[in-house]
Amino acid sequence: MRDPRLLGMAVAVLLSFVGVSCGEPEAAPAGNAADASPSVTATFEPSPTIAVEPAATDEAFPDGLVLTMSVSYDPTFRPEEFVRSGDLLVIGQVVEELPARWTTPDGRRPPDLFADVPHPYIIVTPYVLELEVPDDLSTLTSPVIPLNDRGAAAFPSDAKRIVVVVIGGVVEKDSVVNGSPWGLLSVGERVLIVLGETQVRGSEALSEQLVPTTAGPGWWSRTYFVLSADGSATFYDQPLPATEVVGSLLDALARKSTATPGP
Repeated sequence: MRDPRLLGMAVAVLLSFVGVSCGEPEAAPAGNAADASPSVTATFEPSPTIAVEPAATDEAFPDGLVLTMSVSYDPTFRPEEFVRSGDLLVIGQVVEELPARWTTPDGRRPPDLFADVPHPYIIVTPYVLELEVPDDLSTLTSPVIPLNDRGAAAFPSDAKRIVVVVIGGVVEKDSVVNGSPWGLLSVGERVLIVLGETQVRGSEALSEQLVPTTAGPGWWSRTYFVLSADGSATFYDQPLPATEVVGSLLDALARKSTATPGP
């Protein structure tokens, strides 16, 4: 039987990777307000009974694994960070929540929870978005805005739906709890959301693929605004005029495109 002290070491290693799994940017050095961004911390809550044998089969965490993620954040809206943090900016309504799944190719629990969680595998909840622009934004933008060449090449601008995956959910006995302010979505919400083709922390790609789902490939959610019928866009519980938000994002994207050297 494995020395129980090794289990504690494995848990510590797992904790050290939790920030990597979130896909959020790392915190900038103190005093650099222009580049400040959310910092990620997490807690790990194992089941009451934990197997101490090598964690290569479902015998590990027989009562289920619970991974709780919490985030400290800077609520300041910075358009430049939005447009450089993902591949697509889309606007739409959440019309369906699909069953949560692991990001393994078959959607099932990875073979070694200590080695594989939260990178390269984590539990996500997929959502289907019907792409549409509210009337008050229809003169400003289409529902799909590529943020770089990868986004433009990977997703057609005339698409009607897209699948978004958000970290968090329950699969059988295992669960990942998303405690961030931009946590799980709700059916019926209208959102303006930044999406990425890969799961990342900063410039480091942790998952190189879109997540397979029953409704098509799932794009990784970076962060989002909730759009309301009164014309507001809410970010971290702070409502802003949606027209100003979209205008600021388009201006930031134009500056980014101008600053990018040509081939």
